[in-house]
Formats: sequence, C-alpha cells, structure tokens
Amino acid sequence: MQKTNQIRNPLANYRDINEKQVAFLNACIQNPNTPAYKSDGTSVPLNTLDVNAVEFIGGLWRVQDLTNYKIVMVRDRPMILGKEIPHTEHTFFKYYRGSFLTYNCYGPIAPHYEMVVAKYKTDRGTYWSYGKTIADARAFMGIRLYDEYMDLIHSVACKKQIQKN
Repeated sequence: MQKTNQIRNPLANYRDINEKQVAFLNACIQNPNTPAYKSDGTSVPLNTLDVNAVEFIGGLWRVQDLTNYKIVMVRDRPMILGKEIPHTEHTFFKYYRGSFLTYNCYGPIAPHYEMVVAKYKTDRGTYWSYGKTIADARAFMGIRLYDEYMDLIHSVACKKQIQKN
C-alpha cells in the first residue's frame, strides 16, 4: 500500500471525500486495470493504492507526491516554511525562508523559498508575516502587531498625553 498524503490537492475534481471514495471504488470495480498516473510519467493500477494517495484531476487518477513540508497560514495564505534565517538584529522575531504553497496535478510544487517569513510568539498566540526581504517581513509584522495591540501601544506611548486630558 502506498503511503498517503495529508494535503488535499485543490485542483481535484472531487472536493467531497465521500464523492471521491465512491468514484474511486467504481473505477476499481469497473476496470481493475484503471491506471493512476505518477509525476514521473509512469502509472500503477488504481486498485493497488489507498484512496487518499490519489486525486481525480483533469479526467485522470493521479498519484499525489508525498510531501512533508511545514505549512503555515500567513496573512491568509498557505506558505511552506523552510530553514530559519540567522540574523544579528535585536528583535524578538524569528525569520525563515518561505514559499507560497502552489500545486500541480501531482501535489504541492517544490518550494523555491523566494520569500522571508517572520514569526513572533506571544501569550495571545503566534503571529506570522512575510515579505521579499527581512525588512519587508519585519515591517508587515510591525503593522500586524500594531493592529493587534493598538490600544496597549497607545496607552503606553501617550501616557502623559492621556493624563493631561
């Protein structure tokens, strides 16, 4: 049995898992030699695979490539998180190589790590931002944190002004 992929391919024709299982079983029963195509151009019989290892895309069953990418949601976009970037500036942020999660018929496309992802852990949770450079990621993180902590920042930054009023 083929290992299964945890990520569902958004290009799949069957978004409902039950509908996909019915189509998978029907294909296996109607033709035991139904091919499932692999990214290397070869094929294997569909009935030798687990339903979670394949997706029906573009009229063909396609074996999904196995991935073990760390995927995080950053500003409402799924990103593949790469290695931490060493840096010498004094902030509480950590920086990582990042790549937008994109797909082809066989699953997630290998990342190019063209982005920088910033991470900041607080008592309220973990915050993420991204940009083309560390400076961009840091700036977007600053904006995100200001949005989250605006009242606290204002009360501390304007303490004397508030006391005068």
